[in-house]
Amino acid sequence: MPPSPRSRPYRDLLTLILHRWFTQAAGICLLLCYLEAIIIGDKSSQEFVSDRMSDPSIQRVSNEITHPLEKIKSKMPDLLRELSLTSAGLSITGPILYSLTLRRIAWRTSLASARFFRWDIPHTQELSYIPPYHYGLVLRSLLSGLLLLLIWRVSNIAFSAYVAQEPLKRGQPLTQDSNDPNGSLINGLKAKKATVKSFAYWELAMISQRFPERRVAIFKDIDRLGGTAWSQISAECLRMVDGVTARISAHGQPPMQQQALVRVEDLQPLPRLGMPLKQEPIFMSTPQPSTRREMVEAKVGTFVKSVGDNPVTSYGSPLGPKGTQYIEAAREKLLTPEQRQALIPANIRSQFYVYLTRFLRSWLGQPFRQTFARRIRSIAFGQPFSELIPTINAVYSLTSLVTASLKEDAYGKVAKDIPLVMRTFIVTYQTLDMFAGTLSPHWTDVEFSDSQRQTEDVMAMLGALKRGLGDTVKAFSGLSADLGIRDQDMRMAKAIAGIT
Repeated sequence: MPPSPRSRPYRDLLTLILHRWFTQAAGICLLLCYLEAIIIGDKSSQEFVSDRMSDPSIQRVSNEITHPLEKIKSKMPDLLRELSLTSAGLSITGPILYSLTLRRIAWRTSLASARFFRWDIPHTQELSYIPPYHYGLVLRSLLSGLLLLLIWRVSNIAFSAYVAQEPLKRGQPLTQDSNDPNGSLINGLKAKKATVKSFAYWELAMISQRFPERRVAIFKDIDRLGGTAWSQISAECLRMVDGVTARISAHGQPPMQQQALVRVEDLQPLPRLGMPLKQEPIFMSTPQPSTRREMVEAKVGTFVKSVGDNPVTSYGSPLGPKGTQYIEAAREKLLTPEQRQALIPANIRSQFYVYLTRFLRSWLGQPFRQTFARRIRSIAFGQPFSELIPTINAVYSLTSLVTASLKEDAYGKVAKDIPLVMRTFIVTYQTLDMFAGTLSPHWTDVEFSDSQRQTEDVMAMLGALKRGLGDTVKAFSGLSADLGIRDQDMRMAKAIAGIT
């Protein structure tokens, strides 16, 4: 027996199209939420780098090498919890939003597409009613949200885990196989690209703490174009640390172009040496107006040109004195004193600021806030890419190389730079600490409090400088006079490190 023909084949077809539209709509909504989380800062593409910065063991490069798969496995419990909560939330809110807003638009678009291909669909066909919490919509919301989040989060975690691997190759630094290991390392420290520079400072921190043979090779490399290997490495590291102080000092100062800018009103005109320029055309002679119409046109043209050149100083308000008088009379008759007071520009600005503050306090205004942590990070550690991690690695590299030079520097090239290293650490610590305590928050940071001044980035940098000064003081406390370290610098270093 042949199968009975479908009574409404177009409805089955359009239902499939609607399902596809629903999946796409759910994915787009989820993508917008995910991008908003990335912009706000809740999600980070460098999770493992951030974990390394917040880990107390950052002060010493760990000897244990963790495989990226182990890092991914350690993130799985939190990932599963996040996927469950987010997909469940999408299954609750997704059907409602789709049924109330997007479903009818998707239906009309599907009908238009079907009629474009000349399918026989009645023009009076209406969209069938489906409850917002229909089991099909709920299951599709749950499944699409779970799969999309799984793809995005797993790929993000895997990328971060493999990118954040230590710069090692067969247990040795990356530059070990180079024909000139020290030269390759120095070129990496001087690189313009942020990624190359960051990994070069990371490798230098590992060399200074875990590879004594490479440290000795740096101390012994004295016949090099541009100076010894230690002088070039220390100069780049000190420049990186000094960058914090330089950026803080440059904050608040007007740019050089603005300093050299002179106001036009302050310029004094030179005395006129000749007759004023004529206003008539110079390329052809204009006949004198003879009719009344030509005379009116000439007068109006001269008046318009004069008002356009200087409308306020020559003729006052463009409305004229009578127009201004009429407006003031209408304002007094139509508006109450309270309304007139509210229309004052100062009151309008204050009321606008009240509404703007309410908007910034809401969840819609969260992407537009410039928090204190983001503000001080961009000022002290650079933008658009922060140089916090390379700066911390530079501090630890200098500290380890300086303390190791007591036994490994056979030529004594490091001793003369120890006072400069200590003084740079002291100045950077004092500048950053004072700046974090006095920096005013941005006007969009409506939820700021003084407890937020000690941000994670600032505390990590101050902790690195404090530990570096402490190790240097312990290593050279009895040799300060021989090395040329001033007593004042030694006392400040001990006070910062908490050494009595």
